[in-house]
Amino acid sequence: MSPNSNTVEHAPIAGEPAHDQTSPSVPPFSEQNRSTEIQSGTRQSVVENGRYQGVLARNRPSRKSKILIAIQVLSIVVALILSSYALVVLNGLQLSQGKDGQDGIETLVISEGREADMICTEGGSDIFIGTDNNQNGILDEIEISSTTKICHGKEGLSGPQGANGDSGELGDNGTSSLVRIITIYVGNATCPEGGIAIYSGIDVNQNDFLDDEEFATVNELCDGKIGGDGNTGGNGSNGGNGAPALVKKEIPPSNICPVGFILRFGIDDGTGNSTAFDGNLSDDEVDEELKVCSTPLTAERISDFLSGSGNGVNPACSESGLLNSKQIIIQAAYSPFDGCELWITEGITDTTTMLLDINPLGDSLPGNALGFTSVVGQQGELIFFDADDGTNGRELWVTDGTTIGTHIVQNIFAQNSIDANSVLVPFMQGVVFTTSSNTIHWANSSDIVELSQIPMFDNTTQSILNSIFSTLSSDAFSLLDSDAENLWFIAKDSNGDLEPHQLSTSGQLTSYDVNPNGNSLAQFGVSTEQGLVVVASANSGRQLALLSSGNVTWLTSLMDTTNGNWPIDVGTGLGLHSLSTKIIFDAQTSGVNPTLWAYDFNNGMTTSLSTEIVIPGERTEAVVNGGKIFFDCVTATYGSELCSSDGTIDGTVVITDLSSGVVDSNVRHISAIGDNIVFIASADDIGFALWSLDSSGTIQMQYDPYQGAGNDSDSGQYGNMIITETQVIFVARDGQNGNELYAWTHLQLTDEWLIW
Repeated sequence: MSPNSNTVEHAPIAGEPAHDQTSPSVPPFSEQNRSTEIQSGTRQSVVENGRYQGVLARNRPSRKSKILIAIQVLSIVVALILSSYALVVLNGLQLSQGKDGQDGIETLVISEGREADMICTEGGSDIFIGTDNNQNGILDEIEISSTTKICHGKEGLSGPQGANGDSGELGDNGTSSLVRIITIYVGNATCPEGGIAIYSGIDVNQNDFLDDEEFATVNELCDGKIGGDGNTGGNGSNGGNGAPALVKKEIPPSNICPVGFILRFGIDDGTGNSTAFDGNLSDDEVDEELKVCSTPLTAERISDFLSGSGNGVNPACSESGLLNSKQIIIQAAYSPFDGCELWITEGITDTTTMLLDINPLGDSLPGNALGFTSVVGQQGELIFFDADDGTNGRELWVTDGTTIGTHIVQNIFAQNSIDANSVLVPFMQGVVFTTSSNTIHWANSSDIVELSQIPMFDNTTQSILNSIFSTLSSDAFSLLDSDAENLWFIAKDSNGDLEPHQLSTSGQLTSYDVNPNGNSLAQFGVSTEQGLVVVASANSGRQLALLSSGNVTWLTSLMDTTNGNWPIDVGTGLGLHSLSTKIIFDAQTSGVNPTLWAYDFNNGMTTSLSTEIVIPGERTEAVVNGGKIFFDCVTATYGSELCSSDGTIDGTVVITDLSSGVVDSNVRHISAIGDNIVFIASADDIGFALWSLDSSGTIQMQYDPYQGAGNDSDSGQYGNMIITETQVIFVARDGQNGNELYAWTHLQLTDEWLIW
């Protein structure tokens, strides 16, 4: 937000730098074939052949200065916020023939400095709130209804003096973070009754003033509407008291901000499910928040499964999942005394504990075949996974995040119902999975039944399905997919051909004969408004086909230029992804490498999106967000990098060149957080780290667990990248510990915090 003409500036408030960690230098993205490169301040914009390629941003180094002054001034800022927010007065009642109503009564806020005492050992501020009953414009002592104390942080003890080190070269002066307050006058579109805007940012030009171009974040605090006097007339009653303004101070969770506070502002008016005039500011009554953290938001190692340099997470013991309702991460991890077992964490070291030693005599290897799949049903949210308890072999297990709620579902075979070829998908408040004997079953937390006997089907439907399923035999499950309405699976039909079948939640089974002359071996299904799009075989090759209401429609007619036949490799790397009216996929139509393609339902056209970008989606799962698909790719100029496409030729571009030139950045994981993309990749002399890409194209390194030139955290080599409501959690190492879990708080991308 930029200030408008109706603003008056207050003095800047110096604070701590926004980040202690200096972001590494990002390699320039321009090469000889770049037409334009524009540098300004801390950002570098890149344009290639008229195409926007993004902005590389670097964090400037910063220094702490004048902490006590910053804290004192911050107290004044809080007082100003409270004062501007708390204007609530009477609204008169419209009555005929009433007498003059009384003037509205204001709610006032004042703040006073607090000397050091037993409560605030380093001093602080007292904030007093009350109603100006005598209407003298002063909050008298008798009118005070609530008090909030804000204490200065305690100064830490001096550490032991270390040995003198060698003198280093004189560095450049660091840049400070500043706060600038601007008054918003009445009539502003955002705050009709006026208020204040609190801007924060880095003092790039070091002039001790936060210039407009240095704005990074803004918090707007709007004044409440001023009530009017009661209307004149006879026999009317006076207006009632307006609801008071309240302020509530909270301590943020330690996994977000270790030292800080949150001030919540609102009116005790009973909004939503709250109760009016109860003196308690409920969540429904909160209108504004001020979040202050005295350190950068939390980024740290949260596990120590295997002490020392040993790997607590390894290739055979690395699967993880998220119990979203409880914000609990389920993790397979190795410890020296228990082997590979089931662990949980809430994103803090103290909460990282073993959930259950499933196999006391060895490794249970949880999730080794099926991974972890979350399902919400009648019993709440559950996670299904596979494990070997040492007695029953590898079977289906379930957990609700508690020890007592973690157990085997059912042992349907003598040993090892699940193997490496088994697959599992959620369906009808349970899961459908395939077994080591090529059978297919439905399960909930207590029972495993044949697909025709799902308990939500009535007896008649179960009988009909049982008869139909008796004519089918499963052999291979190249397709097992589901959506809110349907389950899709492969089975041998009465002709002995492997073809897709569709089971709806109403119990209707539909079979498709995609290839009348043999097996279609449908794969890589993606649900669209038109139906399920798959890759299927016919004419000795593979194409895209649409399955809908029992009908089969071939969508593409790709040709292999080396032999004139249908191509063999379609969707083998990127798979199929729905993007608006298009299907984005990869196909190898020459003797070289797969490239990126798009099929458009609107015009039936199949388009090659790029011949320079090859092998899309080879390393990690692609993500669709904000009208684009983001995926790893390879080019002859930049090696392996992050690419994106909006489904057009011009909109298919290379986004990064983190490792300069043809050196690979090796993107490992990609996820979406709001309008942002986060991914793990390596960069020059940095190794693997966590990066972000915002909607404007700005690329920034966010967290490197193993800092220092030449140090490589090997982030993302094992396991998954889990996104919770507040954190990004992934596996990395820091040079002292082996592969462990690390957490980075992503609220600095999606939320506004003042860091001082």
